[in-house]
Amino acid sequence: MKPDFRRTMIWLHTYSGLLIGWLLFAVFFTGTLSYFNDEISQWMQPELAAQPQNEDIINASLARLRARGTGADKWRIDLPDQRNNQWRLQWQEGKERQTIYLQGENGEQVTPRATQGGNFFRTFHYALELRNYGGRYITGIAAMVMLLAVFSGIFTHRRFFRDFFTLRKKALLKTLTDFHALAGVVTIPFCLMICASALIIYISLYMPWSAQHYLDGGTRELNSKVTTYLPELKPAKVYREPITDFTPIVGQVAKLWPDNPDIKRISFEHPFDANGRIIVERSHKLSLSNKSDVLVFSSHSGRQLAGMPPERTARKVRRIFYGLHEAHFAQPGLRWLFFISGLLSCALIASGLVIWLYKRLEKVKQRHAGHFIVERLNIAGIAGLVLAVIGYFYANRLLPVAIDERARLEITVLLSIWLISLIHSVCRPAGKAWREQLFLASLACLLLPLMDFIQEPQRLMRAFEQQNLIYIGFELALLVMGALLYKTARALQRRQGREQGDKPVSPKLRLKFSNAGSKSNAA
Repeated sequence: MKPDFRRTMIWLHTYSGLLIGWLLFAVFFTGTLSYFNDEISQWMQPELAAQPQNEDIINASLARLRARGTGADKWRIDLPDQRNNQWRLQWQEGKERQTIYLQGENGEQVTPRATQGGNFFRTFHYALELRNYGGRYITGIAAMVMLLAVFSGIFTHRRFFRDFFTLRKKALLKTLTDFHALAGVVTIPFCLMICASALIIYISLYMPWSAQHYLDGGTRELNSKVTTYLPELKPAKVYREPITDFTPIVGQVAKLWPDNPDIKRISFEHPFDANGRIIVERSHKLSLSNKSDVLVFSSHSGRQLAGMPPERTARKVRRIFYGLHEAHFAQPGLRWLFFISGLLSCALIASGLVIWLYKRLEKVKQRHAGHFIVERLNIAGIAGLVLAVIGYFYANRLLPVAIDERARLEITVLLSIWLISLIHSVCRPAGKAWREQLFLASLACLLLPLMDFIQEPQRLMRAFEQQNLIYIGFELALLVMGALLYKTARALQRRQGREQGDKPVSPKLRLKFSNAGSKSNAA
């Protein structure tokens, strides 16, 4: 135990961040990317054109469903919006489900490439591709440790204003230390919100004992008791034709939801039954909760029916934290603020890992295995992960469109590149491994838009014609990221060059040079 409280907090901050820092970086980095989940998915499915939502789209969807899903028990229409360009129809008969994608004014059917898109980053940042092996428990522990690191860091950096306005640029370690303190001050509210909301979302998973004690079914029974559902639908087994014109319902929706009448999804349950109903879900753009508001109408008369009963307060609070964590409500400006805060949090974690190693290497004359392991994990966990994510985008463009298990193969490419980066960091000197992986990531970012254009020039041309700012913005973001990675690699190269040039010459080498100089003078 350390002699005073502050030193104890410094020790706790140092080693809580070190032991789980690489996992935290991966969780925060992929979670930050998921703020643009829909935008990434749109770029990764270039077959789908950008398209606005209007009443004609809904009526065209109904006509297509009547023609294709006559005997279906359920219809579902997913509508495009400002961020998501997927116009998708589904119909289900028993357990068999059919899905088609449409685009354009005439509802032209198109088959996009199979991919998880940006949704992979969202699921990976809390499940780690270990859904059946406790991924949520691992990330829950990481969130708890991050909270410990934040609170102990507050005690460590007592001079907030001084730390905020100090940035020394002469020595690499001092620059990293000042930047770490600055990023820590700026991201305190964001890190607290993200970690606390993550724990609250899965509170029944991390603390199941109360539910297991009072309920036979445990947390599953608890969830079924506190979750609200629509009234059970009992088919009348009397045939009725479903509506063909959705315009009257759109008018009712606009009156009932005057602040945000945008429709996210329309579902028909038993569309050809007299008791059939339509469920209209509202978009999340003005709601903190992750649960969509719904309105219910008769599938053949369009008359409004009983809707969802109100949820309990505890459930509402959990859903609000869920929505706050994922930021579905955030408009472009606020979404970018979340994204930048996430990147700063990643830089905070990365700089902390590097500082730990540099400070220990300054105090020892000879490295040991622990230094080697931390150094290599730093390279693979930071630069290697960035390179692997870029490789994921390359896989999306280079893998054959019709290949089986295509979405799974994209993820396999990402994980394989990440593993190769670890092997590369072990086989190469640390300084060269840092520079090589950063330079390669930079080059990959800069070449990806060019490769995309060469592969199919019409993609970019169509994006300009349709004023698809999401597709164009993603291409520009790749160029900016490539430039930043290149600048980082160059700065690291210059720093390492100066540090090697500033190293003192050994006495034996100095004596050798002086003897050689005296001989030349005598000659």
